[in-house]
Amino acid sequence: MKVLKQIFCMSVISVLGQVHCAVVTPQCPSSGYEISILGWMLQGHIYKTMEANSPLGCLFACREDDRCQSFNWVISRHLCEFNNRTKEARPKDFVSNTDRFYFRRYKNRVPLGSIPELPAESCKEVMASEEQAVSGKYWLYTIKDNIPVPAHCEMETFVFKLKLVLSSLLLFHLFLRKDNNPTNLKHLFINICVSECLHYQSLTNGNRKVSHGSSPALCDKSLPHGWYRFQGNAGTKMPTSCVAPHKCSTHATGWLNSAHPSVEEGKVTKKVCFSWGSNCCRWSINIEVINCGVFFLYHFRGTPPQHPCNLRYCGTD
Repeated sequence: MKVLKQIFCMSVISVLGQVHCAVVTPQCPSSGYEISILGWMLQGHIYKTMEANSPLGCLFACREDDRCQSFNWVISRHLCEFNNRTKEARPKDFVSNTDRFYFRRYKNRVPLGSIPELPAESCKEVMASEEQAVSGKYWLYTIKDNIPVPAHCEMETFVFKLKLVLSSLLLFHLFLRKDNNPTNLKHLFINICVSECLHYQSLTNGNRKVSHGSSPALCDKSLPHGWYRFQGNAGTKMPTSCVAPHKCSTHATGWLNSAHPSVEEGKVTKKVCFSWGSNCCRWSINIEVINCGVFFLYHFRGTPPQHPCNLRYCGTD
């Protein structure tokens, strides 16, 4: 309880000059706020640690260090773990950990690659880390024996090449499926220019599928906000008909209560219903959905605040 109070304090301290919205609050505005994500950490990018009485100590110390991009708070040890990367720069290193929470520096964060003390691995990493990265000089450490050297990154060219490579791969995928309908090819080229179709996280665990039982009972309350694609054992998309409770490794099962959008519709808002008891829509929440031509993406922002757990988004084929 003491730790939760410390986390909650970060959402109400206004003397810091910014607002910090923690996961223990019911709802968190999405613009202009940083969110502490309980039960998650960034691994492999810790460059120093420090003991502190509360997470606020980590925050103040992080602000005084240009290298600090984010930090993990170790709850049981009252320890700050300072990262020189964010989860946006290294999404594969963002992992669950019940004894930590992750916090991304918001105020006056030094952009990755902008100083020699904070070199990037590549132009691609800079683009992933910085939402509004522009072409110019960046410090990279992979050009010369881990020594930071300035290099020019042409961001517009890189994005174009990335889209070209991805479009080729998707075209090959359609060819293998013998699905070369001109309409589908048009859809492909429409969506290759939708940034969300290039940047997303994958949900692959088979216990998300509608055919899985309720054990272990999991909850998507702490699922990091972002765009997700169902892949592998989790299926390929969300179901669009009522799913019985106690499936998908949870209690209340989440399903899309209307048809998926077409490519031409672009980004649309849809309602997800959560089944409980005899009610197929006992709780609900709005999400955004995009049809990327050969797959769907869903923007998840946690679960309904009035009853956050145990609720989970289900997958099907």
